[in-house]
Amino acid sequence: MTILRKVRMLFLCSVLFFWGSIQNIKAQAVKSGTTSDFESWVYAEVRLKLYERWTFELMEQVRLNKNSTQIDKYFTRLSVGYELLKYMEFKVAFRFSEQNKRERGYKPYYRTNVDIAFKHKAEHFSFNYRLRYQFKNRLGETDKKEENSLKHGLRFRAKAKYKSQKIPLEPSFAVEMFYQYEKRSLSMTYKLQFTVALAYDLKKYGKIELFHHLEQNLFSSSPKTVGIIGLGYIYTISKLKK
Repeated sequence: MTILRKVRMLFLCSVLFFWGSIQNIKAQAVKSGTTSDFESWVYAEVRLKLYERWTFELMEQVRLNKNSTQIDKYFTRLSVGYELLKYMEFKVAFRFSEQNKRERGYKPYYRTNVDIAFKHKAEHFSFNYRLRYQFKNRLGETDKKEENSLKHGLRFRAKAKYKSQKIPLEPSFAVEMFYQYEKRSLSMTYKLQFTVALAYDLKKYGKIELFHHLEQNLFSSSPKTVGIIGLGYIYTISKLKK
């Protein structure tokens, strides 16, 4: 019980620290003219679990921006995960997307990422700490404006989830930090993201998830705050026996 209290206290302190940081940044950004947007994300995902250690995922997602009035991008993502240890998971993923470049139309991009995640449980709570490296680039020719774009990045996410056999609802909360690498420059944190989600377990029919992201850009002359509402459906197929 003592360990559980320490873990909860540590996670709560982290949340309060990052939340306080964002409030301070937002207060300062008001003076410099912060821009904002409201986006909507919708996705469907199929997961295949094999022999307890392997997980294959296929996702289709559509994202709307400009106050959810136009398509920003849509993509397909395929990922493969392997549980190295009971508390450690390794995952690789490839994403192909079409991004709306307004007057230039839709342009194809690809993104690859490698994840390493550490996880543990405490009674009805589960905690997940994920480190991700990602590389994004445009397929085909790249114009001069995109040569110095942010292609390499690191992300760190801390997530807590509550699950009980007595109720079908699974609330969760996450904080994620984005580090981006720009050509001929040092790394820097450029975005923080808070996520509150609520999933409803439909048992053998899958799971529905409703989530809300709050993103805040950092260290920018014109910082941007983005609110995101999303809805997702996840269907899991398990084949645990050899």
